[in-house]
Amino acid sequence: MKNKILIMVVFCSLFFSCKKAETKVGNSPSNQDQEVSTKECYEYVKNKDTIQLKLNINSKTVSGQMTYKLYQKDKNEGIIEGTMSGDTLFADYKFLSEGSESFRQVAFIKKNGKIIEVYGVVEEKNGKIVFKDKNKLILNSKFALNSVSCK
Repeated sequence: MKNKILIMVVFCSLFFSCKKAETKVGNSPSNQDQEVSTKECYEYVKNKDTIQLKLNINSKTVSGQMTYKLYQKDKNEGIIEGTMSGDTLFADYKFLSEGSESFRQVAFIKKNGKIIEVYGVVEEKNGKIVFKDKNKLILNSKFALNSVSCK
């Protein structure tokens, strides 16, 4: 009698544990279908200059808002949309300055908890300012934006 109860307990344990494993595997979405999205915010504040960058980063695209408030210069404020390539963000920046809408290509490199804009020779194509050669960009450490908490 004890043997029958023991066999029954072992059998039920195996049956239910296998059933749970099947349910988990069958109902869980694959990692490839899930898109991870993160928010990152960066800021540069020195003297009377402020640059703010708010990013929404997922596995395929980057979007966000950027504002330049540089002393004795016109304020630029707009949206960016682009992609990450390793530690480099390439994006289109659509912004308002002096009441006019403008478009230009921007690039940033993430380095040591900061994001730093890179510059290069540009040209106008179809009403948008773009880099002439993305392989010849120059890092401008003067305006290194520090990582800050997103508000």
